Amino acid sequence: MFPTRFRRWTGLLVLLIAAAGCGKRGPVPLRGTVKLDGRPLAHATVHFIAQTPGGKDALASTNADGVFRLSTHEPDDGAFPGRYKVIVRPATEVDPGFTAATPAEAMQAASAGKKLSRPPVSIPPRYSQPGQTILVQDVPASGDVLFELQSK
Repeated sequence: MFPTRFRRWTGLLVLLIAAAGCGKRGPVPLRGTVKLDGRPLAHATVHFIAQTPGGKDALASTNADGVFRLSTHEPDDGAFPGRYKVIVRPATEVDPGFTAATPAEAMQAASAGKKLSRPPVSIPPRYSQPGQTILVQDVPASGDVLFELQSK
């Protein structure tokens, strides 16, 4: 009786350990908001730079309300678990009336300065430069992420 019960429990334990080790090791959905001087920062680029060995960078753009959803491989799939430096930069905006036939033409137009007339948003280097950013975020986060940036 003891050997049979022992084998059952051992088998069950081995299955549980194996199942725990076979969990999905992909990106974790992450949503956040960026504010500059207390107001939503619209159309900014948010770049999570992996600091954990084997990590992968993740990117997002904020919407009109300053809200973003990170993407690593697919749109809105999130970021891999780990620690990240975060940089926030204003988006490069191309004249909405311009259409490009090829990606090369779009890049050429952007570099030629076909920009919108509204003034650019200035984000200090302590948030926008990889070597100077003070923004750090762990993934998974406990809830939505909020980055409160100050221009001065």
